[in-house]
Formats: sequence, C-alpha cells, structure tokens
Amino acid sequence: MAKINLEKYAKKFIENGIEDLETILELSDTHLDALGIPLGHKLKVLKQIKVQRSESGMSEPRWRGRSESQ
Repeated sequence: MAKINLEKYAKKFIENGIEDLETILELSDTHLDALGIPLGHKLKVLKQIKVQRSESGMSEPRWRGRSESQ
C-alpha cells in the first residue's frame, strides 16, 4: 500500500483478514468494492496487483474464470 501511497487502507485490509501479499494478489475489484475502496484508489490497487503478479511470474488468481461465490 505504501508503494502506491494508499497506506490509509492498511487497517481496513488487516481488519478484514488481508494480511499478506498472497492474499492481496487474490483480490478482485468486487473484493475492493466490499471493502469500500473508492474507484480511483481501487484502480491503483488493481494495477499494482497486476504488476506484482507479472513480476512474480504468477498465473491468474484462482477465482478468475468462475464465479467468486464458488
């Protein structure tokens, strides 16, 4: 969060059990909506998630291609 100047959301993430990079990299825009992250900040978070996944050579999140409720 610090890398994209959104440290103010760290407490919200921790309160919702999002405490490590592995979990953060699984977030979708639906998850960020549920956390109440405003659109502009949500876009920054999603962009950084995409960059991190690419740099780590990670595949798409497990939820991609199916309903998040599954």
